[in-house]
Amino acid sequence: MSTNRRVVSAKSITFATVLVMIGLVFSKASGFLRDIFVGIKFSEPIYRDSFTLAFTIPDLVYNLLIGGSIQAAITPSLSASIASGEEERGIKAVSTFISFMAVLLIITCALASIFSVPIYRFFFGTGENEQTVYLSGMACKWLFVQIVFMMLAALSIGILNAYKRFGSTAFGPTIYNFFVLASIIVFAGNSESNLVKTTFGIMCAALIYFLFQYVVGRDKLRKFRFIWAPRDKDFHALVRRALPILFSASVVQINVFILNAFSLSLPGVGNVFALRNASTTWQLPYGIFAVAIGNVMLPSLAELYGKKDYAGASELLGNRLRKALFLTVPSAGLMLVLNTEVIKAMFQWNESYTDDDARRAGILLAGYSIAIITHTIVFIMNQAFYAIGNTKIPLIAGCVGLVTNPLICYLFIPFFGAIALTLAYSFTSILQMLILCYVYARNKELRPHGFFTFFMKELIIMFLMFVFLWLLNFRYIEVTGKMYELLALGTKIAACLTIYFVGALFLRMPEADEWLRIIRSKFAKSK
Repeated sequence: MSTNRRVVSAKSITFATVLVMIGLVFSKASGFLRDIFVGIKFSEPIYRDSFTLAFTIPDLVYNLLIGGSIQAAITPSLSASIASGEEERGIKAVSTFISFMAVLLIITCALASIFSVPIYRFFFGTGENEQTVYLSGMACKWLFVQIVFMMLAALSIGILNAYKRFGSTAFGPTIYNFFVLASIIVFAGNSESNLVKTTFGIMCAALIYFLFQYVVGRDKLRKFRFIWAPRDKDFHALVRRALPILFSASVVQINVFILNAFSLSLPGVGNVFALRNASTTWQLPYGIFAVAIGNVMLPSLAELYGKKDYAGASELLGNRLRKALFLTVPSAGLMLVLNTEVIKAMFQWNESYTDDDARRAGILLAGYSIAIITHTIVFIMNQAFYAIGNTKIPLIAGCVGLVTNPLICYLFIPFFGAIALTLAYSFTSILQMLILCYVYARNKELRPHGFFTFFMKELIIMFLMFVFLWLLNFRYIEVTGKMYELLALGTKIAACLTIYFVGALFLRMPEADEWLRIIRSKFAKSK
């Protein structure tokens, strides 16, 4: 690839990344509003916990059967077929894969919906939280039906991303979250009937989500049809590629399942919802920055590898990793130091969400803060392995995580209490990161470069940011009223991020220069 073509490609990737980030900002913001209204409408902790727990097994089933294969298997496979001029062959293989998975998922979800209460009692027990488990089992019946529509929407997104139609997929999740929020506002309340009505509304939101994705991408999606060709060689190759990806990409959801199971063993009620609040919060920066950058990188990295442009692939991966970390590292620092203040600002909107609820979730958020950085690296490195067709290493790293996460929870909860849950998740993420980076770096042609200088500069500006936060220290001021609380927290965050960005410019970090150019360009266009 010539220098000019690389510059053009870099600009198009940057534009697509910014577009996807904007879509994710709206998606995360609407999802965040959903959690706020869950706390308001389900004012009794038992119904908050039941609603939150109801998603655990349906989400796990979705990720095990289809969720992880979309971006990681279908997108690079179809991208490679398009790049090599074999689009029809790729369409046939993907159509067969979709048909097979659809049949499997419909049968699984129908059975799971019928036997939802026994399933929940089997996995979560019937001890002190028997009523919570029963209510979750009743509520999740419609959530199992929802999986079918979420699968169709996710398949549509995976296919459109292979065609680099990121604009067509950026805002679908926001529409889904909007209708989920509407369902919570209209139906939610402290009764079993309200709980079930709310999940029925969420199932309808998933149907609308799929219909929207199909309408905006119908010119490409109509090429795919039901094909039952289980002996097709390309289908076999796609399945061999997808199976380890399905499992390794589901590790996150399996670990969430494990954490929820352990949280039910903690004394009192409200621990499941507190864990959800902490998870929602740390995934705001991770889900916006790391996921956008990694997903946009995937088809381009697969193309470069397919063309044997290893220098270009190495450059692209290193560039994307540094850009993602530049955005997530300061977020991790702020959530570590300001954990309870952030939780209170985000979720405490009436008296049903108490200061104790905020402190409980804040402690869990502090434990998650490390994962914001490490999981950014894990996600992007997983995408890199998928792009080059190596699915075994992410699978091995995921298996290590499935062993360490419950083991650390079991050993340390008696000594450290609730924070052991999220520290276990963060420690697991560190191990996965080390495995992925070590193995990928063994290939000298593909390994990214320039990280020692990057991390040294990051340490310097993070130190400056923390010193400034300590000097700023508004904690001696008695803050009363929600608006004053938001203003105080917003001032701290804005001041710290300004110090971070100015420090990065002073140290001549190219990541800061690029964002400055984007801002100047947008400002010039607006004028």
